Formats: sequence, structure tokens, C-alpha cells
Amino acid sequence: MEINPWEYKLLIVDDVMSNVLLLKVLLKNEGFTIITANNGQQGLDAVEQEKPDLILLDVMMPDMSGFDVAQVLKSKPETAEIPIIFLTALNSTADIVKGFQVGGSDFISKPFNKEELIIRITHQVSLVAAKRIILAQTEELRKTIMGRDKLYSVIAHDLRSPMGSIKMVLNMLILNLKSTVIGPEMTEMLVMANRTTEEVFALLDNLLKWTKS
Repeated sequence: MEINPWEYKLLIVDDVMSNVLLLKVLLKNEGFTIITANNGQQGLDAVEQEKPDLILLDVMMPDMSGFDVAQVLKSKPETAEIPIIFLTALNSTADIVKGFQVGGSDFISKPFNKEELIIRITHQVSLVAAKRIILAQTEELRKTIMGRDKLYSVIAHDLRSPMGSIKMVLNMLILNLKSTVIGPEMTEMLVMANRTTEEVFALLDNLLKWTKS
């Protein structure tokens, strides 16, 4: 799907300044909004303050590794859904497996290829965009269903009361007016009207119960 890069904020976390500057230039040229951090703790602080859409996270950093940072982020509900791409010179199976275990979405090996970097980042951002669309449509559907149910409830409630009154009146007429007085045809019409009213009342009653459930 097509995305607008300027709508997405990327966080670069790397302790090597030359890597940070290179990534910043490449990704700014693609139109992304870029924020940076030089170690794990700064990265965590930047996530809390800036709420990035995607994190490019170096693995080998002093004090706090990228894997440690990822574990902290994935342990918090407010940051758990932010995708993480690990940037690392580590390429063993064990390192890659650990990266995915701590919540990484992808790996980019250093030194990285520019085209591959852009494609992988764009792919992750596209997933973020798709998820937002799904969430927005789900919310819209929820509101539509709530509005429909409220409408049904109002209709059922407002019609049920007058229909109940009509039903009572028809029942009284049938009980008090003899067919010998009003004639068999009028009596049959009253019975039919009463039966129809009973059916409509039951329908409204069921509709009201359904909306309340």
C-alpha cells in the first residue's frame, strides 16, 4: 500500500554517531521524520516522549543492549506495539532467534545496503499504516452498530407503548361488543386487527429484548 513518509516518525538508537548520521540522512531524504538517541536509556526516554511509529535499534551498545531495550518496550502496553528493526553486525542463528524472541519485527545486517534498508523500513511502516486503517474501520463499525442498536431500541420502545394501548382497546372491544350488535363482518375485522396487533407487539417486544441483550 502507498504511504506518506512524512506522516511517520522513526527513532534511530545507535551509540556510533556515524551510523546515526548516515541513517538520518538516508531516511530524511525518503521523507520520514527522524529522531535519534545514542544509547539504550536515551532510546527509552525518546520513545516515551516522542511516540515513534518505528524503531531502528542497534544491538551492541554499552550498558544496555538493543535486546534489553526491546524487552523493556515490549513489557509495556503503551509501547508494545511499536515495531522494532534491529541493526546489527550479529548474524548467527542464535542472535536472530533471540531478536525475534524479544519482540523484533526484522533484522538489518551491518553494513547495510541502502535499497534493502529502505524496502524493509517501508514494509514495516506499511504494516503500521494497514493496522491503523483496520483499527479506524473497526471503531467506525463499532459506532455504526451502536447507532443501529440504539435506533432499534428507540423504535421498539416508542412503538411498543402505543401498540400496547391499541391492543388493550381491541381486546376490550372484542369482549364488550357482541357480534349480534355489530354484525359478524365487523366482529371478524376486530379479531383480525387484534391478531395483527398482537403479532406486531410481540415483534417489537422481541426487538427490544434483542437490543438490550
